[in-house]
Amino acid sequence: MKKEYTIKDLVYLMLGRIWWIIGAALICGLAAFLISDFAIPRKYQSNVSMYVRNKEDQKQDINNSDLSVSKSLVSTYIVILNNDAVMEQVGEQLLKQHTPEELSGNFTIKNGQITNESLKSAFTMAAVNNTEVLKITATTKNAALSAELCNIMADVAPEVLIRVVGAGSVEKIGNAKIYEAAVSPSVPKNTAIGFAGGALLAILVILLIDFFDNTVRDTEELRKHFSKPIIAEILSIGGKAKKKNRGTDADRKTRLLFGNENIPFSTVEAYKSFRTALSFVISTYDSRIVAMTSANPSEGKSVTVANLAVAVAQTDKKVLLIDADMRKPVQHKCFRLSNKVGLSDVITGDKPLDKALNRNVTGSLDVLTSGTIPPNPSELLASRQMKELLETLKERYDMILIDCAPINVVSDVAGLSQEIAGVVMVVHYGSTTYPELDDAVNRLALANCNVLGFAVNEVSSKHGSGYNYKYKYKYKYKYKYDYQYGSAKQAEEKEKAGSAC
Repeated sequence: MKKEYTIKDLVYLMLGRIWWIIGAALICGLAAFLISDFAIPRKYQSNVSMYVRNKEDQKQDINNSDLSVSKSLVSTYIVILNNDAVMEQVGEQLLKQHTPEELSGNFTIKNGQITNESLKSAFTMAAVNNTEVLKITATTKNAALSAELCNIMADVAPEVLIRVVGAGSVEKIGNAKIYEAAVSPSVPKNTAIGFAGGALLAILVILLIDFFDNTVRDTEELRKHFSKPIIAEILSIGGKAKKKNRGTDADRKTRLLFGNENIPFSTVEAYKSFRTALSFVISTYDSRIVAMTSANPSEGKSVTVANLAVAVAQTDKKVLLIDADMRKPVQHKCFRLSNKVGLSDVITGDKPLDKALNRNVTGSLDVLTSGTIPPNPSELLASRQMKELLETLKERYDMILIDCAPINVVSDVAGLSQEIAGVVMVVHYGSTTYPELDDAVNRLALANCNVLGFAVNEVSSKHGSGYNYKYKYKYKYKYKYDYQYGSAKQAEEKEKAGSAC
């Protein structure tokens, strides 16, 4: 799926991963600090200045022409002083005062001589502010050696320049001094660069991960991609389960409205919004039967339909939940019911409907479990007996919700296409991919199943992405006002009072 970003999307994406950016910046900044402070050798500088004249005696009658010539001589002198012959003289003078072993830490020594290249790398020569003053700077790992180099070059320079150029003169302006303060590495500067580099690297990684991430992380993208409404956006209930533990009894029970007093208020409200949105979606259909499926197993489908059924039953509507996933049924576990008799037994005629129904499980909710696991679930769901059963049931109930097997695994839901208003596709946030959803929607289309919309399940409230960032504040802000009244029940009473007005 091609992704397009706006500036707002990028801002939300970065805010969603702000701790990644801060962490990477701190790590790289600390690494730069440690390397600069302990690993990189200190370097010290010293300098000496030389005044350039274009005449031997230029104490009087200096004009602009003389100054211009002196400035041009500075450039000529710099070229000459960088010549190998000059460097050899400097090297010879330096070796008279130090042994090769003492100099080996600063220069390259070959055959007992300092190489010209290593000497040249130690010197920097330039005119001071485009004047006739030549500044010679030496940089080494030893402060005294840097000053010594400058003084040697300043002593060698006049004789060489006058002999080679044959015009003008140079005069040293004082001696080079020893400066104990290191000029490099600059620990604050390197630390700042490391900090900024770490942040930029984290931003680049975040962009790359998000660009190549084809999982569902934004309902707006999902809506545009399939041109189908988003019926529900449901926050994660409890802790985030590991992928290998998704769908297990322990994981499922922490996410059920039924018999669980620890469900966050915002999640309860999300299911109420789901209930309302679904009622609007199916209001134009003759059938009040809705099937719910997902692309793959362990995407929260069964928990979502169970919670939706509980939410609808709270409105005093007569609701029936049918577990039609006869391969891996779970609704009897969700509601702690027996599964000895259920849907498969009713379809085959082994048991009457009234014996299989679990009535008033919670409020006005009835549950029909899957029953005995049959060898041919798809055929049973597509059978005439199943159609007759649904015809009977829809006369008794205001809404019937059917929990079907994942569509990309088996096509059981296809057999119900003529009897239902449509299918709600449950999508696991951050896990279900667009290619998987494309396959699922195409399978439903081939079976002439109407896709009513999507329910995005298990949306994380943590800053996992830009969408999480937006989603968190959407819900936290929306429900903050209700929380200050003490409980969800009080908030509901307040809402009803407002509606009556």
